[in-house]
Amino acid sequence: MKKENTIQPFQKGDVFVGCTLLNDPDDDHAGDGRIIQYDNQLNEKGVLWVKGTTHLINGLKFGLDGTLWAFDQHNHTSIEIDPNGFQKPIRRFANRAFSHVNFGGGGLFFGEHLRGDVAPENMGTDLPKIPGTSKFGDGHIFRFDEGGKLTNEYKTATHGGMAGFLAVTNSVLTPDERRIIYLSETGNRVFQFDIVEDRQLPDLAVFPEGREGFVFYLAYTPDSRLLLSRGRSIAVMDDQTGEISHEVPLEGFGWAAMCAANDNIHIFVANFFNGELVKVNLETGVPVASAKTNSERALAGVAEYGG
Repeated sequence: MKKENTIQPFQKGDVFVGCTLLNDPDDDHAGDGRIIQYDNQLNEKGVLWVKGTTHLINGLKFGLDGTLWAFDQHNHTSIEIDPNGFQKPIRRFANRAFSHVNFGGGGLFFGEHLRGDVAPENMGTDLPKIPGTSKFGDGHIFRFDEGGKLTNEYKTATHGGMAGFLAVTNSVLTPDERRIIYLSETGNRVFQFDIVEDRQLPDLAVFPEGREGFVFYLAYTPDSRLLLSRGRSIAVMDDQTGEISHEVPLEGFGWAAMCAANDNIHIFVANFFNGELVKVNLETGVPVASAKTNSERALAGVAEYGG
């Protein structure tokens, strides 16, 4: 495959996905880093081949200045792409498996994807360890100032997910910037932590154990409705009570990463297993556009540019 950068300067409504080319026969999470750019109707516009990564790229999110952020938690790196489509120098805020970021209060809040020191055999990949230790991580949330200095470590409780080592795999900062709501993917709990008083709060929601109770991803709509991806559906949840007002069913299973569209009407949802990306009406559940990446187990982050 010819690896030519064709990414275009960002335009309002452009949609970006992390879609690593998994071409390492010895590691099913490893390959050439790739971010695909689409227009708002999911017609492909360009591709950026990312430098400095080794494994799955995930956690796509736009910063307040229009920079597109993404992460490779396997090699502990943060990726930043400016609105002209140029990749900035790779940064490593800490030798930890950060997989996403939230922006607020003049700080950066990173979620640590991994915890513990035990993983199932025959995983297909080797989990990175914190240098000088035997552990993958502590599963905490870390706050850095804008200059990259660590200012706080929040000792968050985590579920572990189906495999036992998954920690803060996704999170959102509440609009009042007081709480971080987060989850461990394939777990059944939606956690919350008070970052003002530095304390764990009661779970926002708990679902039945097992596949029917899996949770995968969180996102806010522009009008501050909290969305929760549950693999087969997207739930609209009250971020104060955890109550679900309605749920949008999706065809099949594996719908994980998502973002709310800037129009406050649609959502973009990525299927990790089959590599399909869809734009769905949040009220009716009707798909209005779709794209097939033809990449299984690689579609791990999606974000829309707000301009």
